[in-house]
Amino acid sequence: MLYPSRFTQLTKDHSDVAAAILCGILLLLGWLTLHWGWIELSLLLLPAAYVIGGYESAREGLTTLFQEKELDVDLLMIVAALGAAGLGLWRREYFFIVDGATLILIFAVSGALEGYAMRCTERSIRGLMSLTTDTARVVRHGQETLVPVSELQVGDRILVKPGELIPTDGLIYEGYSTLNQAAITGESMPVEKAAGDVVFAGTVNGNGALQLTVHQPPESSLIQRVIRLVKQAQTETPPSQQFIERFERSYAKLIVVCGMLLALLPPVLLHWS
Repeated sequence: MLYPSRFTQLTKDHSDVAAAILCGILLLLGWLTLHWGWIELSLLLLPAAYVIGGYESAREGLTTLFQEKELDVDLLMIVAALGAAGLGLWRREYFFIVDGATLILIFAVSGALEGYAMRCTERSIRGLMSLTTDTARVVRHGQETLVPVSELQVGDRILVKPGELIPTDGLIYEGYSTLNQAAITGESMPVEKAAGDVVFAGTVNGNGALQLTVHQPPESSLIQRVIRLVKQAQTETPPSQQFIERFERSYAKLIVVCGMLLALLPPVLLHWS
């Protein structure tokens, strides 16, 4: 059973998912009440679905419009949904309002899926960060000193005791042990390591003590390179996405122009109502 505080935290952390689910429920209830002839109730439920499901898209679309002076698909979707709702109210064909709410639900679900993918990436980064340690036991003049990993220099001697994480990539110059490298290489069985072998940061030492020589800067370790690549993949926009973003803004402008022409020209040229 979830306590109220736990439920509140889940809703806060996954607000996009909660908005999509609530929008879907309100849409379903609005469609059912409209089908049963309870028009007044449906006209309360469907606008609520518009607001809850479309808030984030409307905010992003208006931000792009006012800050970047550009039209995007989010704003186009909101305009289309509101146009469907206005047409439904004007002609008293209320199922048009359901069509607009369905469009908003589709965008709300896509936003929730995008948010889920971003959260998975963030969890992956946190998982990688948990494989690293902040300090290393450096041996200098026969004395052990704990120093930050970021201050290690090439040539430093490090002592790693049984059960400890390897703080940075290094070469074993003394000792024998088995290392659990599953988090780095995916190997399910511990690997035997002896003098002259390379060990990786983030792997777990077994039963033997190891003395390592730092042979490269800590920021060049394998685990740090992986973390940087994951962060870079999260922040950078791939070429395919850049193309889609350019296309969607041109597409939005084209649709707006075509919509205005369709609304204005037939009454003027063909004398339509």
